[in-house]
Amino acid sequence: MSRDALLNALGHASSGSAGTAISTAALYPLDLVTTRLKAQRHISSSSQDHPHYDGIISAFKDITSREGASALYSGLGTDVGKSVVDSFLFFGFYNYLRRYSRHPPRALEELALGSLAGACAKAFTTPMSNVVARKQTQSEERSVRQILADIYHEGGLLSLWSGYSATLVLTLNPSITFFVNRRLAKKVIPALEEEDIPIAWAAFLLAALSKATATAMTYPFQTGKTRLQLAAASAEATDDEKEKKSDRPRESIAARLRRIIEGTIFGVIVRIVHQEGLKALYDGLSGELLKSFFSHGATMFTKGLLHRLIIRLWLVYSPQMRRRLQKR
Repeated sequence: MSRDALLNALGHASSGSAGTAISTAALYPLDLVTTRLKAQRHISSSSQDHPHYDGIISAFKDITSREGASALYSGLGTDVGKSVVDSFLFFGFYNYLRRYSRHPPRALEELALGSLAGACAKAFTTPMSNVVARKQTQSEERSVRQILADIYHEGGLLSLWSGYSATLVLTLNPSITFFVNRRLAKKVIPALEEEDIPIAWAAFLLAALSKATATAMTYPFQTGKTRLQLAAASAEATDDEKEKKSDRPRESIAARLRRIIEGTIFGVIVRIVHQEGLKALYDGLSGELLKSFFSHGATMFTKGLLHRLIIRLWLVYSPQMRRRLQKR
């Protein structure tokens, strides 16, 4: 890998993660509310004390009145850290993989690159994503270490990656986002330059619109992922239930296969539709669209500014650094 290519990849990764950190922190309360809306049917079925939210405004009012305004920021530090690492890895993998594609890459190839980069990044950050989901849906304040220990106790080491099957499907989200954004930018930006319209705001709106489109298409899988992340905690069996299970005859291969399928994202979605109706897959969609619109727009806007700044600083200071090293 040449120095220029490495600088470009690192520049994209660093600026992308910084932009993600800013947008994540700014919109975190909306993210927390959306997560609770996606999970409330699941939690209500296992806990009668859990409040029911009628929508975004209802959730904001109920959380602040019951738990205080600080509850809207429960898990913020963990989520920002996870988002920074996630974004850094995604932009790093994406720009690295793109070097080996056609220039410009075909549509399907570009989608595949985005999905592969997302899958690689999420493989490292899924455990922390599960911790954030627990923090956002639990009123009791617990440390990251305690939550990781709880998840491990409930289902073993692999349970730390609960929801990764959904993540593999959701890698289409950034892929669709980048695909739509690039296609729109190619058509819209040149026309705006001719009209002398500020490009920065156009880039913000195009990025935000692209993310909202991808979110609307993949939202049922986000709901399923949240259910998978919380399933172990609510489905933990009591001692009596465990004794009953031990008395049952051994499962057949078909029964085991069915149980495995039901534990995947597709099995969860089918179960939600069957038990709660199709509408349950879209609980909190309006909040997620609002968050996605501003979050991705702000991320890409900030990323563009920071990337140019990093490249310029490197071009200015790298000759001076080389001269100092040569003198030594």
